[in-house]
Amino acid sequence: MGAVAISRTDEEVLELLQERLGLPSKAQVIHRALGELQGIVNRARLAQEIEASVRKCRKADEKEHRLLTGAAFHRGEED
Repeated sequence: MGAVAISRTDEEVLELLQERLGLPSKAQVIHRALGELQGIVNRARLAQEIEASVRKCRKADEKEHRLLTGAAFHRGEED
């Protein structure tokens, strides 16, 4: 891969992060940042999948609850 042109401000941020993180190169700062971004994306995707699963389960639970509540109500009338 070739070099990427960045602004002087971004270059300064890279240098500051390199120093603060104790990394030997700016390339490693970028590599670490990409890893963090990938983690954020993965967690967001997982959260979406969990939310979708919860919605599906909630619908099934509500249906089951209605059926059980109706059965208990009818059973009580027969006693």
